[in-house]
Amino acid sequence: MVDLAISCRCGQFGAKLKNVSPKTGSHVQCYCKDCQAGAKALGAEETLLPRGGSDIYQTIPANLELTKGQEHLACLRLSPKGLMRWYASCCDTPVFNTLGGTKLAFIGVSVPAMQGDGVGKAIGKVIAVVHTKDAPFGTEPLKDYGFNKAGFNVLARHFGALMRGQVKDNPLFKGGEPVVEPRVLSKAERKAATP
Repeated sequence: MVDLAISCRCGQFGAKLKNVSPKTGSHVQCYCKDCQAGAKALGAEETLLPRGGSDIYQTIPANLELTKGQEHLACLRLSPKGLMRWYASCCDTPVFNTLGGTKLAFIGVSVPAMQGDGVGKAIGKVIAVVHTKDAPFGTEPLKDYGFNKAGFNVLARHFGALMRGQVKDNPLFKGGEPVVEPRVLSKAERKAATP
């Protein structure tokens, strides 16, 4: 297990992800329209994989430590109850995804925001590719796999965190509420961002 630095594109926001390994998290790729819309709404399409995929490392929030530029931390939701898409407002870099509260010990960390030569080895191979039907047309075939395995891993990590008393350890929430007020896209903004 290693610790990895996380940084926004301009370097004003930073975090550290502790205990990174293929055993403590899952490397997944998601091609859903919401992930594509979230990146487009921030003007951050270049953080996506070719054909619009999000490269994500899923782990528990207790492994996250904010190290600098917390004043730049911001949150976007595509709808009032949608996934919380955390980003650095200084340069609109997507950094994390969470659910709307702390009941499930889950965080998705944007792989492009991870720093260092050892990222690929630390996070391991991709174990799941999902929502490929939403990917823009391309010459390279894409196929869904691993959804159930990734879901099982999320639950297994949650129950491990529960046993260790870490479920509510999340620097993005305080007292069960997000540390910043999420900006919810209007229906018009969401429509404009959705492919």
